[in-house]
Amino acid sequence: MAAESIVNGAGAEQLSLPGVDAYFLTQRLVESRRIVREIAAKSKLPLFIQFSGGRDSMAMLGLVQEVTDNYICTYMATGLEFKGVIPFVKETCRKLGARLMISNPGMHKGNLFKRIETFQSFPGLIATWCCRDLKLRPQKKMLIQVFGKGTFYKLEGIRLSESVRRKYMYKEYTGNPIREDGEFRGSYEVFPIINWTDRDVLNYLEMKGLPTMRHYQEFGLSGCAFCPFYQPDIYKQVLGKYPDYPLYKRVIEWENRLDKPSVGGYYFLRDIKREILTGVRAVPVAPIQEAASPCMMMFEGEMVLTCNVYGHTFLGGECVRCKEPAPEPVS
Repeated sequence: MAAESIVNGAGAEQLSLPGVDAYFLTQRLVESRRIVREIAAKSKLPLFIQFSGGRDSMAMLGLVQEVTDNYICTYMATGLEFKGVIPFVKETCRKLGARLMISNPGMHKGNLFKRIETFQSFPGLIATWCCRDLKLRPQKKMLIQVFGKGTFYKLEGIRLSESVRRKYMYKEYTGNPIREDGEFRGSYEVFPIINWTDRDVLNYLEMKGLPTMRHYQEFGLSGCAFCPFYQPDIYKQVLGKYPDYPLYKRVIEWENRLDKPSVGGYYFLRDIKREILTGVRAVPVAPIQEAASPCMMMFEGEMVLTCNVYGHTFLGGECVRCKEPAPEPVS
């Protein structure tokens, strides 16, 4: 599908949108198109967009549609998604004329709770086996079953400006945004929008008339409702609105069974829920090693706010941790 026909026919006249960075239009966007064009010319298979339905992957989809029709959106279902995410992904791909393939944990070794039972532990900040076992390996198996062995180019909406953590992990790819996939040997991860800012993404979505899901407005995030990288504040937001969230009830059952905390290795989710219901403050089960405050951590030898590593969580117009104002909506 050509860019001109995306959703509402966004065209050149919309490039004068207020707030659009001229450098983005003349440099970053042009460079991103060039990257996608070169990868598309090189690949013998369709390009595979790692599509979560979030803002960055939505921008990736719009960008790829400008360059080529030979692409497929791949969604890695984990069973941990917020309600409504998968229907949103399916409906969005249908409206945009994008082919969609969905992998699921059953293609590998079962769901989160089967893996918790196997490991007798929850996924952690270092041992993030949930991503490997629930996302990457099922997707790899699905793609090989459908396309056989070959070189797969997986386009990801990773950006340096998302967080300090991303900045340090991916800074070497700013000039050459491609690397071999460590989980999928002989295939590659490509980061065409790695240098885009938050404002770039918002402006691009507005220019193209591309949608965003409601979870950004509710919780400042999308994707999995349970993640080892989430801080207690995230769970407080969700439990504050949905105190009987079914997924969290199952996590708490496993906390009780294993007598181990599920949130970052330090907090019991059951205590966070109790705080929401009774006001009794949840406390870490052991001293947090990075700092005296759960809002700070050691990263690359420096003490930084956790939101600078894991990303901001905007609610009520500001980050719930560092109080940074949320980006103004594009007018």
